[in-house]
Amino acid sequence: MTQPDPPAADSSSPGGPVGPQRIGDDRPDEWHRLSPWMIAVKPIEQLPQLIPLVIAIVFAGRGAPDITIVLTLIAVPLVTIVPWLVTRYQVTDEHVRVRSGLVTRKVATARRDRIRSVDLTASLPHRVLGLQKVKIGTGGDKESSVVELNAIPAGEAHALHEELMATVARATTSTGTTTSRGTARDAPPTPPEELSRLRLSWLRFAPFSLTGFATAAALAGLTAQVANEAGLFERGATAAERAVDSIREVPLPLVIGVAVVAVIAIGTVLSVAGYLLGYWNFVLVRNHDDGTLRISRGLITTNATSLDSDRIRGVHFHEPVLMRPVGGARLHAIATGSTKQPLLLPPAPVDEAIRVGRLVTDDGDELTTGLRRHGRPALIRRITRGFWAGVIVVPVVIVLVIGPLTWPWLIVAAALAVASSALGVVRYQNLGFGVTERSVVIAPPRIARHRYVIDRGGVVGWASSASFFQRRRGVETVVLATAAGAEAYAAVDLSPTDATGLMTAVSPDLLAPFVVTDRRAPHA
Repeated sequence: MTQPDPPAADSSSPGGPVGPQRIGDDRPDEWHRLSPWMIAVKPIEQLPQLIPLVIAIVFAGRGAPDITIVLTLIAVPLVTIVPWLVTRYQVTDEHVRVRSGLVTRKVATARRDRIRSVDLTASLPHRVLGLQKVKIGTGGDKESSVVELNAIPAGEAHALHEELMATVARATTSTGTTTSRGTARDAPPTPPEELSRLRLSWLRFAPFSLTGFATAAALAGLTAQVANEAGLFERGATAAERAVDSIREVPLPLVIGVAVVAVIAIGTVLSVAGYLLGYWNFVLVRNHDDGTLRISRGLITTNATSLDSDRIRGVHFHEPVLMRPVGGARLHAIATGSTKQPLLLPPAPVDEAIRVGRLVTDDGDELTTGLRRHGRPALIRRITRGFWAGVIVVPVVIVLVIGPLTWPWLIVAAALAVASSALGVVRYQNLGFGVTERSVVIAPPRIARHRYVIDRGGVVGWASSASFFQRRRGVETVVLATAAGAEAYAAVDLSPTDATGLMTAVSPDLLAPFVVTDRRAPHA
């Protein structure tokens, strides 16, 4: 969206960041610059994108140093000073607007009555310089619906956060009254309600999240690639051969044991470190004055997110495979807007996740109540799919990777087929659905246990389908459509009776034109 530049009454000065004297009272022609420290923060944030430019400048100047100097003198201002000079913002009683761009002018606007979330983020450079980044969401599904103010003073960022969230115009449907901005300010403030806070005992769940092992694998792959490009493998070939010869003298069980212990130790350390970096100071509170949930977390990079409660349509309860035996779970919200699945609780005890889920949804026992099974055909399909995956996929992979099948590998393939079939039983045990007075509960057939609790008022449609193999078993898949979360939640392998019953129980008026009822009178 572009528009002619309005005359700017610049309230900033080169000597330091000077924002509006009172947040939200800007005139239509009053614009403000971001903090001058944006000149330092912006290049650090764009460092990954700038690496190709740096490499190009270095290679261009290998034969002519003067070219490197010229290109550097051109690139540095374009990356640092120019973005700060051409970026302005204003906060009026109607909107928040950010104007940026040198060649192509861009104006991003968030109407105050459409604001649904305000996030505060501060990376390490931001925190060192006393700055924060403000992201304002208007409830849209795309990133373009987010207005971002990068590098403004922390005090001004917090004041802006409080002002915007306090003036969100919300309709209270339960009482039939409307909460305006004026009444929100006049009402006596209510202390925020703390729903949950990080406890150090939760660190025991970090090693079972596999985050550390994935990080270790990524670092190992990156290191190997860099070493290969630098020719370190060729230079260290002799040393590597000596190391291999030394390892060969050690008994094989001892080598395997030491390798397993080393991998577990490194993965555990990285997992705990990642947990502390991501979730330190985690706090979930409910603000009754503006009807928002506020999540803050982070050790080095801090994040503070505010969600309008009206955006939340349910919760996603997740028990990972490794975390389930030790009683751990995660909890996410199912919400509308640009952030559709915000974190409500990091890996924590199951009881804590269930408690927080009940508080957020103001609902009953949807996270613990027993679900209705999908029937015997669903069980047969889970076992059959697992068996054929082991019988067909595993031998093909063995042939492509290792070579011709031999008896030992055939035994391995058979064992994997049996194990895959057993996992099919596990997937069936986690499969189910349920309907309560307020919610729809869907549990998909996965090895890790998932449970989606969706508010019935957030259901906007249904779809049903049946593949060739499903029709042979007399089952079908029903997909719940909603504007929140993943937007589609499938209940697989339902009998036609259960599928119709589920849809009509949740959306009777919507399904009424498509349901045929046998109205023939019974014979005497």
